[in-house]
Amino acid sequence: MSFFSRSNFRYNQKIPLPEGLINGQALGAVSGMKFGLSNMSRSGCEVIAVYNALLLHHKKVPFQEIAKYMERFRVLLGFWGTNFYVLGHCLKHYGLPAQRVRKPEVAEQALRSGKTVVYVYWCGKRYRSSVHTVCLRRHGDHIHVYNAYNRCGHVYTAKYEDYLQKSRMIFGYIIGEPSQGH
Repeated sequence: MSFFSRSNFRYNQKIPLPEGLINGQALGAVSGMKFGLSNMSRSGCEVIAVYNALLLHHKKVPFQEIAKYMERFRVLLGFWGTNFYVLGHCLKHYGLPAQRVRKPEVAEQALRSGKTVVYVYWCGKRYRSSVHTVCLRRHGDHIHVYNAYNRCGHVYTAKYEDYLQKSRMIFGYIIGEPSQGH
């Protein structure tokens, strides 16, 4: 573990987190937590998506521990968050096997069948904008989007076609049946 990881972990442990799912990464206690040389408000969406996916699957792991583990996969000293190619590995580390998919139709089919999806997409134009990562889950004929954007402090509800077809998906991680442990 690097100096930054240890230092950030000690700093983050002093910040109490609210119980339950995290929405609005620029709101509340989580926003000021450190990640690399950045903070969760700017660079923590992948950590939050993994945390929310774990909670949705009844796996309680302290947020600070997840952030510490994911520090090893940070990009550009944490300013660009976490390498989204390793999110499946991070989920598996905590007992949630995940399959990476590239087509929104496959992610939609998984959601409609009741699976949880960690969803990575371009915020604007492909290759020329930032990336955001959220956790998605079916809610009737709609989907719930956890940590939809920085200042959305509640679970965002959207229609499948409005969210999945209009966003510029990079990857979806379909979460399979949880394994024992953690």
